[in-house]
Amino acid sequence: MIVDSLWHFPVKGLTGACRDTVHLEAGKHFPDDRLYAIGNGHPKHDELTPGLWQKKALFLQQMKIEALAALDCRFDGTCLDIHHHGKLVVSADMDSADGRHDIDAFFAEFVGDQTPGAPRLMRIAEGSFADTPYGEHALLTLGGTASVARFAEATDTTPDMRRFRLNIMLQTDTPFEEASLIGKRVKLGAAVVKVVDPVGRCAAIDVDPETALRGPHYLPMMEKAFGHTDLGIFAEVVESGPVSIGDRLEQLD
Repeated sequence: MIVDSLWHFPVKGLTGACRDTVHLEAGKHFPDDRLYAIGNGHPKHDELTPGLWQKKALFLQQMKIEALAALDCRFDGTCLDIHHHGKLVVSADMDSADGRHDIDAFFAEFVGDQTPGAPRLMRIAEGSFADTPYGEHALLTLGGTASVARFAEATDTTPDMRRFRLNIMLQTDTPFEEASLIGKRVKLGAAVVKVVDPVGRCAAIDVDPETALRGPHYLPMMEKAFGHTDLGIFAEVVESGPVSIGDRLEQLD
């Protein structure tokens, strides 16, 4: 298995960006991944301490608002440019008050009455707005290109790794062969990660990342075709080091 691509998703629920090289830190999430999220205006936000982890149900997410997949997000540090159908609609610094105001205003208009209240850009103080709270294991995700291709074949869709929002894509020959790494330590570049669990999928994969349209519910199709609804694996970084596209995965145990 060889590293095919590296992805980070600075804003949870929005499109990601590729990296050529990343430096993984032991006990940390994937760099610059899900540092921000767009709150959906739920009253629960006001009851929680700003900067702390919150459940994904409190944020904008493609599982509920598929049109988010039509936003082309480009990142330069804390600066975010959002294009919609080829037109620049927002250009703002996510760490400035004026930038946050512009981003909030855009999403308020974009989602309309689909949320409990006014959308609000939020930044986590430490860790990531991943699906598991910081303080538990900080996990990143990996997946295989053959698994993505097999999903596409089973669901009559176009192979597209963006549908699964994984951090590290590996060139693989056999569908789901990455699942054989669960419980093992592997070396990627100079970093070592321990693979701990499969990634169970949710209804977010029903959204086509190219068209931003919701297709049929694919989980039953996966269960019928594969006997499970997993695609990808969770891993924790146990030894720090750089990882680059083209690095070969080495199984250590």
